[in-house]
Amino acid sequence: MRVSEGNLTQQYYCDYLTILAEEIFSATETEAVRKSVHENIVFRNLFLHRMSVDGGFHARVVSAILRQPDDSRVLMDLLAVAEQADVDALPVEEWLKREYASAVEVKNGARMIAVEALLRSYISGTNQAAEIIASAGDSHPLSWWQLETRRITVAEIANPDMYFGVGRRPFWHEFPLDRYAAVAAGVPDLPPQEIYDCVVCIAGAWFSSLTREEMIAWLNMPQPTLSEWETLCAPLLKCETPDAALSTANWLYASGNNDPAMDLYANITLAFPGTSAEISSFELIGTILRKSGDFDNAFEAYKSAFIASRGAGGYQTAIGLKNLCEVGEDLGEDMSEYYTRIAGIADMLPMPEKLRLYLELAASCRRRRAYEEEYRYLEQVIDAEDGDEGLMSAAMSRLSEMNSCLSADGKPDAVSLAARDTETESAVAVTRGTAAYFGFDPVCALEWYGRSGSPDVLSLQFSAAMAAGADAGEYARTPAQRAVVLAGKGVPVMEISRELNTAVTNAWQGGGDVSAVIEPVIPYLSPENLGAVLAAVTARSTRDDERAIVCSAASQALLSAGRADEARSMLRAALRANPGREMRSRLFAELGWLEYEAGAFAAAADACDAALKINDQFPAAWACRARALAGMGRYDEAFSASGYAVGQNPSNASYQHLRAALGIVSASPVDPCIDLMFVLPEPGCLQAAAARYTVRKTGACPPAVWDVSGIEDVIPMRV
Repeated sequence: MRVSEGNLTQQYYCDYLTILAEEIFSATETEAVRKSVHENIVFRNLFLHRMSVDGGFHARVVSAILRQPDDSRVLMDLLAVAEQADVDALPVEEWLKREYASAVEVKNGARMIAVEALLRSYISGTNQAAEIIASAGDSHPLSWWQLETRRITVAEIANPDMYFGVGRRPFWHEFPLDRYAAVAAGVPDLPPQEIYDCVVCIAGAWFSSLTREEMIAWLNMPQPTLSEWETLCAPLLKCETPDAALSTANWLYASGNNDPAMDLYANITLAFPGTSAEISSFELIGTILRKSGDFDNAFEAYKSAFIASRGAGGYQTAIGLKNLCEVGEDLGEDMSEYYTRIAGIADMLPMPEKLRLYLELAASCRRRRAYEEEYRYLEQVIDAEDGDEGLMSAAMSRLSEMNSCLSADGKPDAVSLAARDTETESAVAVTRGTAAYFGFDPVCALEWYGRSGSPDVLSLQFSAAMAAGADAGEYARTPAQRAVVLAGKGVPVMEISRELNTAVTNAWQGGGDVSAVIEPVIPYLSPENLGAVLAAVTARSTRDDERAIVCSAASQALLSAGRADEARSMLRAALRANPGREMRSRLFAELGWLEYEAGAFAAAADACDAALKINDQFPAAWACRARALAGMGRYDEAFSASGYAVGQNPSNASYQHLRAALGIVSASPVDPCIDLMFVLPEPGCLQAAAARYTVRKTGACPPAVWDVSGIEDVIPMRV
């Protein structure tokens, strides 16, 4: 494999974006065709995101590929090639820089744009590749395509906020069915990350062959049900070894899909008796049942694991007894005899296994809140001679934590330690819930949020319930949330308007974020119903600029959904409400930024002029005016406007960059497209400008060009 962190994924991403970029560069295309191409890029972009964070979706796609002879054969061939590759891995960023230099060398302009898009996205920490590709060589700016991406996603995708989340592929486990694909290809020992790269590479090609309607259907695919998981996992149980089935079951358990995980573990015990997988499967069945409160069946599962572990060695026997002790105590049984047997086994174990057992017992004590016993086990690990450094470090770390909570007599303070552990467990549950939510599994997210027991997750529970299709009414505790529930149910517009109007009034009177109240309702309403709801919500008195404030907030919410035209209309409605001078100036500035984002630079400059006529001490309006003028190539005027922005807010780094770059460009313009990229203070733009300046000047682009960090680094590349 050539690159770490998703090499073949990135390789394929570059390749298909290159093909699409070549279509975009065609001079004969109509605007409708360009938008269609952009939609295809957006859908592929969303597909890669969901493949990276949603294991259920990932498993469905892999299963679909394996059932298609042609796609399956290509995947098998690629996995076989991956095993044979013997090249040192490169970091993604370094590889992309080399690919860009290579594209420059062979004068492949389309590929340059594609790799540049990925580099700029990587540098900025955001996924803007689709927008960058779509805006290349087009009259519309990048910001306009970003609005289009948002609009398309909100319009076509159920629960679009999950696509705008922060989820990414976890590297600590394999995705479902990936190991099975490697087993089928005869390369079961291939590392999980390389298997994943091959799978996503072929999956991307497979997705690209679908129609638009099929793409949307797949992107909206819900989580698999228990019966669907049974169908997906059935081939895993026919392998000669249990590795593929166990890796999938472990993923299901780790991601919170407990029912299908337990079902698969149970089938593993039947399909692979007498193996280590049988023991671990019984143990994990017991763990799941115990967490759900089914202690009787948990005891039976642990007993089966203990019986299956006979002959597996003293350590495994001791672990089996420990599990029985834990669930036996849950049932109110006296397990002292079992603990005596564990102590006897521990004395006969070699030192590494003995220390591992002590740490396991310490963890068990912590779960039971038996802190004095936990402390003694940890001390035994620390006192051991020639102990494993990792085990010693883990024990020392926990001891240090416990030493900060000692009572007056030098013993662990159970009350403070229990409170701390409860708080930690709650935080972990919230974190896992959020990961599940942005991993397209709101059902599991709802369960994790419920486990946290924290009152701080009420709004998160509501969002998860709405996304899961559950009855979110029981989680709706505010008028704003009730409005979302009503919109989702499709009740008459006036009922939605009534609740939303109450929520907006409460937010306005309390000084809250009115746009945050309106935005969640938008995806659930048709354009006609949305217009009616917003008309009802904004039809209020102009006392204290109330109507203007609400219209402005509605405009922000609409812009977040990619609805620039409706957002513009709402801002104009706010201006017609005849607000006070300060509010009027702010509204014109907001209109200026909206027009700038939509690529209407002249309209943006006019709106900023209107704002500054009312209040010339408005740095954001000056900065917007400077950007708009720069977009029109009027660099001298833009430089002058940026001076006012810096003078009125000298601490703003983006204003400083804007002014410094405009000073250079106005004195010596080089290329309108590159100069504008150089001027804009956006992450990744400076580096991309440096690369393009270098290519223009020398016809080459060494990878180091992408490492520039300031304007002064770029100046030598311009001349």
